[in-house]
Amino acid sequence: MNTITIPKIEYKKILKTQEELRSQVEALREFVIEAVKEELNFSAIKRLEKRSQLLDQKRGIYFDSISSFKSYLRLL
Repeated sequence: MNTITIPKIEYKKILKTQEELRSQVEALREFVIEAVKEELNFSAIKRLEKRSQLLDQKRGIYFDSISSFKSYLRLL
């Protein structure tokens, strides 16, 4: 296993950026939920909640390309 060291300032900058991105994703998630709440049925909501829980557990899906990601989104 290889380890690298980075300056403390750079590490704090990475943590700050990560927290900003996390808050932006959460805000986007809330916006999307409110925007499409009326269009989703109960089974679709359960499916999306299950996928959200898997992502929270860091068991998400990895994509090789943008096109595979877009096709996955269409299937949701």
